[in-house]
Amino acid sequence: MAITGVNNYSNVYESTYASSRKEAAKKEETKETTTTQKSTETAKNSSNEEYLKTLQKQVPYIKLQTGYGLNTINDGKVNVVSVNPKLLEKMQSDPQAAKEYMQRLKDIEAATKWVDNYFKSIGHTTICRHGYVDENGNFSSFAVIVRKDELNEKLRKEAQENAEERIEKSREKARENAEQLAEKMAEKAEELLEEKIASSEDGTIYLYDTDMQTIIEAAKEDNTGKANTKQQAKVGANVDIKA
Repeated sequence: MAITGVNNYSNVYESTYASSRKEAAKKEETKETTTTQKSTETAKNSSNEEYLKTLQKQVPYIKLQTGYGLNTINDGKVNVVSVNPKLLEKMQSDPQAAKEYMQRLKDIEAATKWVDNYFKSIGHTTICRHGYVDENGNFSSFAVIVRKDELNEKLRKEAQENAEERIEKSREKARENAEQLAEKMAEKAEELLEEKIASSEDGTIYLYDTDMQTIIEAAKEDNTGKANTKQQAKVGANVDIKA
């Protein structure tokens, strides 16, 4: 009598064995791909962190970190700016982009410093400020400024007068150096902050995206005016005028 089950069993065994080998190879390939992706991502993160350190040296007044938006975890921090990792990668691969966005960070730093000095001069302090620069260089921010209770009305008035005096001196210098555009932008920023102060019932002031954009533009114009004045002085220094 012929044995009929052997061939069938052999075929099933070979098919099952081949299938298991293929599945094992597929899992191994997936594992290798995942490992490669993780290694690539780790390398990118490491590169971004190292690059961020070089950027930080150029804008010491603000604290740079990587991030993907305005995160509530930063609500208790001051002058923290999160930068999208994709923007950092773009800056590392494109020198022109690096120059453009580095200037953007410098403008943000200048505006932040300007706001701090203004509020400090009238007895206010910043308890929260954090911002975010997305992968296209767009900036968004949030800030909360409060009046210092330890300053009494007399000291606050003196601080206000001192601030107004410094502002007036700055305006005179701006006029002397032909920085009319920068002066207009500074006035616009000052008016914005004065309106914020006037409308605050409990001394708490909130600065949002549109507010900071106005101040950033003022800082940019002010820096441009200073650069032009320095250039004029340099040129004039080389001219020998005789009577």
